[in-house]
Amino acid sequence: MFLVVDTISGGVVSYTFLQIVRSSSKKPYTSLPSSLILGFLGVSLYYAIVNHVMVTVYGKDAVNGFNEIVKIERQLVATTLEEAGTTRPVIDDSHAKLASILTMIVQSFSAYRYIIAPSQFFMQFDAYYFTLRDLNDIFKFSQSTMLVFNLARLGILTITVFEIFRLLCLVILIFISALNMVRSIFAVLLHVSGQRFTSLARINAGITTQFKMQLAMKALAPFQELGTFFLILIGLVIFVVSNFVTIKLYDSLPFPVYAFFSSVSVVVALVINLTLPLAHGLLDSSTEIKRRLGASLMGEGNKRQIQCGRRRLNGMQLFCVWAGFGGNRMFRLNKETKVQYFEQVISATVNILLGN
Repeated sequence: MFLVVDTISGGVVSYTFLQIVRSSSKKPYTSLPSSLILGFLGVSLYYAIVNHVMVTVYGKDAVNGFNEIVKIERQLVATTLEEAGTTRPVIDDSHAKLASILTMIVQSFSAYRYIIAPSQFFMQFDAYYFTLRDLNDIFKFSQSTMLVFNLARLGILTITVFEIFRLLCLVILIFISALNMVRSIFAVLLHVSGQRFTSLARINAGITTQFKMQLAMKALAPFQELGTFFLILIGLVIFVVSNFVTIKLYDSLPFPVYAFFSSVSVVVALVINLTLPLAHGLLDSSTEIKRRLGASLMGEGNKRQIQCGRRRLNGMQLFCVWAGFGGNRMFRLNKETKVQYFEQVISATVNILLGN
């Protein structure tokens, strides 16, 4: 079913975009607000199509990698709790705050579905309406035929909107949950590696955990890299369009539609502020763990075991979150990514405002 809906929706949106590009300023294909909303929803639709491809091609490996990360975290947490003599983990403020933010994001996306689908249909903002309008101009359909087509349009539109927000929730939750579990694992390793007189067995156990993390992330990487790339790229477009609508079209859109775009700007900024610092923080933690484990191997002990431990430590890769496409890594999420992202958003928003 999704293959049919994706094919129809992709063709309709491509046709509508082509007609908007071909139209002139004297005789526009549609109004500016409609074009912006079409652009917003069209980009979101293509992201949903990409996610369907991601799940089909990389879904099985991604699930295996995610489950392996869950397994590693549970084993480490269980060992830590056993050493601490307790059975209940301590939930710090950062975890509670993260859970609250994720709950708010999911609830927002759940509410958006019931705002966008009826608004698009009754206010005729969807690409299906314009394609159906052009077909009616050519073939002169009867009222009964148009009724059937509009019912089909409503069904496909509802499926598409619900699927878009479902997939956005899925990718965001998987990405942030995986990063948060890795952060928990690294927090335990930092605690263990920071203790004085760390035994060689614990050092080897820490290195082994890092290798397990590398294997788990290798399985998850194709899904994560492609999802991150399109999430950042499409999030940039959605952020800019939402900012433009919020600033420029406050007096020309119905309040529910305007409130939707304003809230989208807040949600996108929240997701970016949540994910990017978390991603580059893992690189810093991984670097510090490797440094501490290397310092612990400088003590006295069995020279052969220490030499073997150093070789294993040299083979340990630092944890980096990449964005890429088709197995090609394009850029790494680091401390500068967040600054560059918001610079691009501000620059593009200002350019569009000055150009209109």
